[in-house]
Amino acid sequence: MASDRTRISLDLVEDPFISMRSNENDLDLEDLMRSMREIGLVEPIVVRRIGDRYEIIAGHRRTRAARLLNWVAIDAVIVEADDDKAFAMRLAENIARRDVDPVDQALFLGEIMTRYKKTATEMAAMLHHSEAWIKERLEVFEMPDYLQEILRQRHISLGAALWIAKIENDRTRRYYAFWAAQNGVSVAAAKRWHDDLASRNFEFEAGEKIVVDTNTGAQSIRAATKCHLCGRDVFLDEAQNVFIHKNCPVE
Repeated sequence: MASDRTRISLDLVEDPFISMRSNENDLDLEDLMRSMREIGLVEPIVVRRIGDRYEIIAGHRRTRAARLLNWVAIDAVIVEADDDKAFAMRLAENIARRDVDPVDQALFLGEIMTRYKKTATEMAAMLHHSEAWIKERLEVFEMPDYLQEILRQRHISLGAALWIAKIENDRTRRYYAFWAAQNGVSVAAAKRWHDDLASRNFEFEAGEKIVVDTNTGAQSIRAATKCHLCGRDVFLDEAQNVFIHKNCPVE
């Protein structure tokens, strides 16, 4: 049962072992700090006792903002919760937020499931989500880092990323991932890419090149491959896609 709102020393507050926000927006945090500086903490954090200290269940960002503001103490609600209950409460708090991208959700769920040895069926029951939703996030958890980052930056949709992730050859998958990030791709088109590659066992060389701006000296990384006609390097954002029937001969 939760106690009334009380004030506890920030020196006694422990961060959760996994934070949902792996890509927290500094501007959002500054806005939160400004609000807390001007009007105080509207909603207390939720903690549980661990010995003579407190572990955060809900309110990690508020706690971080309070520390950056050099607060000595923070308003909190103390709940009685064993490991399982704290686990369920933390899950519900994080997954329910609408401002969390699917990559952060996937990393959080993946770490939780690995640590607590939970199955997709058990997680679905705890979170009141479908088992398909859980398995979808696990596919994101297992994506290569570059594809996770493209998805996190919202260059492609979750559905398209899931189909690109299924491309088995990593060089080929990297090519399509960067091409999609630079040019866009629908879920249907990404599925066609996967199906066509799977049927033909096709692969090619692709990679990244460091480009130096001659005016500013700034460096950037651009995805590149070889031109199929002349063999020279070509950047993906300058290349052309040519769509043909898979059974048509190529001149």
